[in-house]
Amino acid sequence: MIHKNSVCLTVLCENSIGRPLAAVGEHGFSCLIETASGAYLFDTGQGFGLLRNARALRKDLSAVKKVIISHGHYDHTGGLPDLLSATGEIEVVAHPDIFIDRYWAGQGPTRYIGIPFKRPYLESLGARFRFESGFCEVAPGLWLTGEVPRLNPVEKPEKNMVRVMDDGSRVQDSLTDDLSIVIESAKGPILLLGCAHAGLINIMHHVRECKGWENFYAVIGGTHLVGADDDRVAATIEALEEFSVQRIGTAHCTSLPRAAQLQAHFGSRFLFASVGAVLEA
Repeated sequence: MIHKNSVCLTVLCENSIGRPLAAVGEHGFSCLIETASGAYLFDTGQGFGLLRNARALRKDLSAVKKVIISHGHYDHTGGLPDLLSATGEIEVVAHPDIFIDRYWAGQGPTRYIGIPFKRPYLESLGARFRFESGFCEVAPGLWLTGEVPRLNPVEKPEKNMVRVMDDGSRVQDSLTDDLSIVIESAKGPILLLGCAHAGLINIMHHVRECKGWENFYAVIGGTHLVGADDDRVAATIEALEEFSVQRIGTAHCTSLPRAAQLQAHFGSRFLFASVGAVLEA
């Protein structure tokens, strides 16, 4: 039983497993949000572990009332068909750009990294898309950040991610569809990140601008500090302190070295948000 204003977050998909479970790790992210108004799913991982890990953690995905997608990459959307097999028809909240064709053009061969499925296929399985690009409330006490202004100079876009334009040309992907969720809890606002391509500092300042909140109880999810230089990491730590964050749970695209650096700084305030991690507030 979730009491009024109480929140329970459970990581269902992530790169690693943090405790003995009959579960699997995968490069991706998914988090179940349980509130007094119901259960909501943020992202679906790649699709290898969503259903299995939910069973291992005794979470009933058929009870999920709504799905929120952080952005249109395969490792956050690949589990949609499996989820829809459990839920049937359900609202899927996302940015209108999630179906853009996207590629990784870094070391090694160029590869497709966009959403693996066409919209008509997902709709045939029961997805009912609701596209949002602005800050809005998507469920009681759950706020979608919408597009986040990229203002901080240390949080630069990734040059190895490209998108395909209408004329077939490829340009750097600004990932304007990168969305996060803010959850109102008894202990204060919780910021839930998918990959934070928009930059964690930018996201926190954007939420402050939209809601007036000066502090966060917790920040959890992918911070995309993998590949970040020392100046960006230092600025991120400074911003987390500025917002008086009491619980920092990193996952997925943070990278183990940067997660270890954050753990060394924040000590008991830190947790590894791997499969099975739970945050209650």
